[in-house]
Amino acid sequence: MWLTENEIVDTFEAHDLALAKDSCKNPSDYAIDGIEPGIFRFKDYDGTLYIYIFDNLNITNDKLSFWPFYASDRIEFDGSITTYDSKNASIILEAPFGNGDILDSHVYSEYGKLTTIISDTVFRYLNDGKTVVQNGASEHWRGTYTLKYYNNPIKDKSGRLHMDTYGWETSQLAYLGDDPENVGNIKYKYDRAGSGGEGSGLRLNDEGIVNLGGGGGSGGFSNPSQEVTITIMWNGQEESFALQP
Repeated sequence: MWLTENEIVDTFEAHDLALAKDSCKNPSDYAIDGIEPGIFRFKDYDGTLYIYIFDNLNITNDKLSFWPFYASDRIEFDGSITTYDSKNASIILEAPFGNGDILDSHVYSEYGKLTTIISDTVFRYLNDGKTVVQNGASEHWRGTYTLKYYNNPIKDKSGRLHMDTYGWETSQLAYLGDDPENVGNIKYKYDRAGSGGEGSGLRLNDEGIVNLGGGGGSGGFSNPSQEVTITIMWNGQEESFALQP
């Protein structure tokens, strides 16, 4: 289903992101391929929102060529920008500061809160996103695998069907023992039906957690039905356990 500007505004306002039209900016100055954005300010946060509604998914996907760090004579924003995509829409958040600015901790905290709320709102309520979490534990370790994804079939105005898809996954381990200072280098390997991987030379952070990394991209994603078996090796010890929903 194609999105409209009103649907996006209503969704934001339903999730603590009240907006008001910004009449101080000229939408034509920010047009992409002739499409002018709706420009809004947040009532409870500092920041400007630009909502682009495209009738062609190729424009949505190729819009990065219009940003100032690709060509100085194209669209210029006063503050640093963050992009959120959903179906036929692109939502641009402009910060009240530029890249490299030294920020007060309160400003940084409030803006971080805003970006988190927007990201969650777009993922869950505009992209109909799904989250899958698999957990498991052994005597000394607890593991978590998280997959976030969406698969949205949408038709353009000519009736052609397109798939708007994206997914990203992350994994981490938490040490449950009482001697984290003795863990040292960590090596792991995992097995899932049809795939697997391994890593070494990892270290715990100050919270006793080691992030195993992750990745994402476009393409079809689905709920992983098979369990993951992970083996951890550290300080001459080895433990294995399964991660399950």
